[in-house]
Amino acid sequence: MKITFIRHSKTAVKSEVPIVLWGLSDAGIDKAHELAEDNAIKEIDVFYSSLQTKAIETMVYLAKPNTAPMRTHKDLTEITSFTNKFYTGEEYTQQIERYYSRTLDRIAGGETIEEALGRFTLALEEIIATEREAKNIGIITHGYILSFFTGKYTNLSPFDLHYSIQQPDVAEFDWDSKSFTKLWRG
Repeated sequence: MKITFIRHSKTAVKSEVPIVLWGLSDAGIDKAHELAEDNAIKEIDVFYSSLQTKAIETMVYLAKPNTAPMRTHKDLTEITSFTNKFYTGEEYTQQIERYYSRTLDRIAGGETIEEALGRFTLALEEIIATEREAKNIGIITHGYILSFFTGKYTNLSPFDLHYSIQQPDVAEFDWDSKSFTKLWRG
């Protein structure tokens, strides 16, 4: 079975709004419309997204023109360390570097990397068990979790991936062999 991982489209950052409620920017909407025309997206049998607004909005823009079913799964969310508090500037950079280098286990009381990967992988297993007839499942989720998941199955640095995976971006993963068949376009 193929999993098409999709990082949500470009977000409208609003520091006064909780991160999980951020939606897409105008540019993000345009980019999602463009991505919906891509053959990799047209081949998806069913879409799943996290419950975060930006992921759901991306899913709607991708699935609707391709008449594909849409579903959500609560455990496809971003690493909670990055949804609990909005950081900017030098404080953000320091937190990220320490977290990726594993000298900081948790940011703002969120998950460790291992906890997040465990939760995310279990969600994928549940989705695959539910969608046994699907040949290609689209998973719309977030940059940090995708960076660590990709790093787990490649020789790529999650820290480097964090800066190279775009909004939106696509990679393809063969679930049976647990290997990426196409990496991020970034």
